[in-house]
Amino acid sequence: MYKKKNRMPVIVTGAAVGALILVLLLLSLFTKKKPEAPVEEIAKHEVLIYKATGGSLEFPESYLESENDSEVRLSVEEDAMVTFIAKPQTGKIFGGLTINMAKDINQEISYLVNDVKGEDKRINFVMPQGDVLVNMKFVMEEEAQEQTPPADEPEETEAVSEKTQEAPYGLTLHGLTGEILASYDGAFDDIAFLQALGDDLHINSARSEYRTVTDVYFSDEAYDGEKEDGKVYHYIYFNNDPRWRVLSTYFKKERTYMFTEIQEDETENTAADADSNTAGSTAGTASTSATGSGSTGGYSQGSPVTTTTSFDIMQVSKTFLKYVGDQDRFYEECFQYVLLKGGSGNIVGTMSSYEILPEKDKAKFTITLSTGGVIEGSYNRKKDAYSFGGL
Repeated sequence: MYKKKNRMPVIVTGAAVGALILVLLLLSLFTKKKPEAPVEEIAKHEVLIYKATGGSLEFPESYLESENDSEVRLSVEEDAMVTFIAKPQTGKIFGGLTINMAKDINQEISYLVNDVKGEDKRINFVMPQGDVLVNMKFVMEEEAQEQTPPADEPEETEAVSEKTQEAPYGLTLHGLTGEILASYDGAFDDIAFLQALGDDLHINSARSEYRTVTDVYFSDEAYDGEKEDGKVYHYIYFNNDPRWRVLSTYFKKERTYMFTEIQEDETENTAADADSNTAGSTAGTASTSATGSGSTGGYSQGSPVTTTTSFDIMQVSKTFLKYVGDQDRFYEECFQYVLLKGGSGNIVGTMSSYEILPEKDKAKFTITLSTGGVIEGSYNRKKDAYSFGGL
């Protein structure tokens, strides 16, 4: 006799298996990792170090690419702060090193050297955008002493004492970071920087308002004004007073520095310009002078009369001339204005103040004349035009 089979257990089992498969599929969808965004790799460049006898050079092991008896090859990320420790052998001392771009050996990379322990030296530089070559040397301690001239004899070599090299005008530099060094593309030279600063601000002059400066600080505040290609801008301040600051501009192509005062309040700027007897915005003076001569015609009792006019400008700031660019044109523009106002005879002018406003591409200046008159002028860098008032 035929019996009808109960298929319910099979159906239930099938449903359970189907549900389990569905759960597993859903879990795989939710737990599946999303594709990670590609990480942009930082460019690396080679540091080729030629080994020297008499000592060794320590560096992070992560830099090492290869090494043999004569050289070491390292791989370092672009813009990274590179640190070496030079370790002389007993009886020898660190004799110096050079760092040059591999593709242009005439281009030197600036670096800092500091004492570590004993005769060991720590060397720091910012990895530029290209491969570099490093050469170093270690010398006998006796040789170094022989090369040092006696204190009572004039030094005939070009060597300058380490103290003098590190501190032009007795200045001490603070706040230099790897980021700041990187902004100069590895070309920053602390000695040249301080030397240019002291020269432009005439720090050693009794007449300079910067004569009391002893410490120079790089500011954490980023420059937010208009920027031009090929220039590096940083605020610096003096003697740990952030309010006493100037703007440092570095010209990459010329490898020169310019330092301009910062005026925080436009109202103060206007007031300063209105006071022709105030020289508060001068950053020092230079031994530059301008000369010009001309003649004007007239008649006296029916006879022609010729009046000759000569014009000199003394104590023109080198920083100001760098900003306006064309030195001869500046002198000529001033001279023509004096003639326009009827000036005659031998006239001598003195630049009593100037003010550079890089955010506005403008410079203002005051020239006091020997005749008692005052010229108040300005230069618009965008329009490349001068304007004058006074007299």
